[in-house]
Amino acid sequence: VYRIKFNETYAEMNKGTNEWKTVLGGVLFFLGLTGIILIWQKHFMYGPVPHTFSDEWLSAQTKRMLDMRVNPVQGITAQWDFDKNEWKK
Repeated sequence: VYRIKFNETYAEMNKGTNEWKTVLGGVLFFLGLTGIILIWQKHFMYGPVPHTFSDEWLSAQTKRMLDMRVNPVQGITAQWDFDKNEWKK
């Protein structure tokens, strides 16, 4: 008789849906897809690192900036002691 008047019991009404599993699965799927795309781009689209990132190039660039006395007030040459040829402490 109860089922004729009411379709569900209180326990059935208050039972949660499993929609959160679908949402979480979709989010994780798209995060994984994004990771795969980023790995693919890094492997196939980007070229080698430019030679200007090598240690030799950076040290030569720093030496040239010191020789040119670039930004002597607050810049890199303000931190260099030209008498001792070393960085100030």
